[in-house]
Amino acid sequence: MTTADAQPTLPATSATADTRPTAGAPSATGGARRGRRALGTAGYAATQTVLLGLLFMVYRFGRHIVDGHQAEALSHGIAVWNMERCLRLPDEAAVQQLVLQSHYATILINEFYYAIHFPAAIALLVWVFVRHRFVWPRVRNVIIIATGMALVIHILYPLAPPRLLPMAMTGLIDTGAIFGPSPYAQGDGFANEYAAMPSLHIGWAIIEAWVVVTVLHSRWRYLAIAQPVATTAVVVATANHYWVDGVVGGLLVLLAVQVTRLALQARIVAVMRPMVTRRSDTCGSQ
Repeated sequence: MTTADAQPTLPATSATADTRPTAGAPSATGGARRGRRALGTAGYAATQTVLLGLLFMVYRFGRHIVDGHQAEALSHGIAVWNMERCLRLPDEAAVQQLVLQSHYATILINEFYYAIHFPAAIALLVWVFVRHRFVWPRVRNVIIIATGMALVIHILYPLAPPRLLPMAMTGLIDTGAIFGPSPYAQGDGFANEYAAMPSLHIGWAIIEAWVVVTVLHSRWRYLAIAQPVATTAVVVATANHYWVDGVVGGLLVLLAVQVTRLALQARIVAVMRPMVTRRSDTCGSQ
């Protein structure tokens, strides 16, 4: 009898069975890693939500710093109106008259101004954070910078919207107050009616279009430009803003985009410089 014959094979037991994980079996390490990643994402989302929520509250309540400056705001409104006439800009009243020919169109623009602006901005932020997080920091910073600069202008230059100027001068009516709905009809004091300059309805609509055109690659992405175009028509037809308000809002967004672009370039240079230096040292030592 050989040695091999003298050592019979033992039956597989819990101690001798193959303990290697079978193919497709979930890994405890992988599950823990996914759990930590999900927890980190949730925490980051919470901090970003709090940050933007604080920005929104500071902006909304900061605008009330100019409360009690109605006379100054009306004076500025008359000055802006006269300046636009000197510049031969299109008459806001002519735009409004086109819409007033249809009762349904008038209600539609009021609903757009009242209900579309804020939900559209929220939808954009959620979409960017969930689907295109690599651009989230820059989009967030553009919103913060543009909104912060807008608040400074609101404080330094209170401005009554066209709907609050004498109708005999402008030929405009307050479509929201007459036909509804109006964000200023609640009387809760939350909205400041004398902070028309700049228009963040237009500013944020431009940000939305910029993000879509920048992030997507489809040829249909340019349809997003319709958002700021439609918003401009709405805020003018409802007599909530002057043309100049939209121009200033657009310039603030352009400035914010350029500031974030320069900051991004500076960060890339700061990251790449040590790598280039090490490579140069390595080549020089050979």
